[in-house]
Amino acid sequence: LEQSLKIQQEIGDRQGEGTTLNNLATTAHAKGDYDTSLRYLEQSLKIQQEIGDRKGESVTLGNIASIHKANGQFQKALDFFMKDLEICQSIGDIHGMGITLHNIGTMSFEQEAYEAAIAPILQAYQIFEQIGSPNAATSESYLGAIIEKIGEARFQEILQEMQQNNSNT
Repeated sequence: LEQSLKIQQEIGDRQGEGTTLNNLATTAHAKGDYDTSLRYLEQSLKIQQEIGDRKGESVTLGNIASIHKANGQFQKALDFFMKDLEICQSIGDIHGMGITLHNIGTMSFEQEAYEAAIAPILQAYQIFEQIGSPNAATSESYLGAIIEKIGEARFQEILQEMQQNNSNT
């Protein structure tokens, strides 16, 4: 990846450079080197914003959010996930929206904020079902786990509240 990055920089392939920086960040993240990963992601994000690569920007924002989540900086992670979601919506990236909503919901789940996790995970599940993604099964299993944590009755109450709120808007 480092050799690839050097070549892309030499030939001026800015999009390739941004993608490779993102890949280097993923490798550093897998090793638990969050500082290096974040440094690569910030470089990648800057390039993607400069060249107008909205899809790449979205992916990078999601990866930055994941680093903050891994560091226990949940509000920062949520802020980056929300920026990612906004871009996915603006460019019509339905699959990206599903992934980001799922990530937001699972972050709430991991913090034991089960009720807050329902809406984003349910939205992700619906998107994944709509597009035929196998990710629907993962979202569905999280919804099942939430039911186990809060009970079927409370889960149904929350769903009814969500439906009422949607019909009022």
